[in-house]
Amino acid sequence: MVEPLELGRFISTCRKEKNLTQKQLGEELGVTDRAVSKWENGKSFPDISLIEPLCQILDISVSEFMLGKRIEPEHYQEETEKAWIASLDEPLLYKIQMIIYILGIAAVAVLQVPLFSHGPMCVNIICWAVWGALFFAAYYLDKKIPERKLRYSNPWIEGVFSAIYFLCYMLWFFLRKDEWGTLPMSEQTSLWAIIVVGLIVEFCVRVFSARKNRRSAV
Repeated sequence: MVEPLELGRFISTCRKEKNLTQKQLGEELGVTDRAVSKWENGKSFPDISLIEPLCQILDISVSEFMLGKRIEPEHYQEETEKAWIASLDEPLLYKIQMIIYILGIAAVAVLQVPLFSHGPMCVNIICWAVWGALFFAAYYLDKKIPERKLRYSNPWIEGVFSAIYFLCYMLWFFLRKDEWGTLPMSEQTSLWAIIVVGLIVEFCVRVFSARKNRRSAV
């Protein structure tokens, strides 16, 4: 939400454009002129039940009210998204981010069945269909939910899920080879050591990236 003082100036400008006094605007909304004055001075905020009628009187959209400025038609969708995201809190955005990641991990897990198993064709087809649905859902949410940079700015969410993705890829890359079980124990130990080091590096890199995103997003 826009700062109260900035919103107050916007209300004042729109009121004057309509040639309304504070008293006249207050009478139409059923409040006093002192209440309107407090809005315009940034000392208080209109009651949520008054926002829609106030916008109708001032001939502005709710999105313009939330942003505290006029929106050009060509930028309406972009600015509306900004207004919507401003009404959301960070925990909700991070929950959305976790859902996207969980869908992605589920898609990777489901994909292992047709790649590794030699089951019936119908089972493989179902797995491919489920994988496609999960992948599309994750992709759609990632593209349609705005403020991507802020959603990707929680260091712990980024670090943990990035490490999980890395581990899934490494296990798929190494364990899909039939000769894994024939490798000497020393070589298997070395490969596991490489995977562990890779996990740590991947975790640290993503945490650093998330903190950088956070500084530029908030």
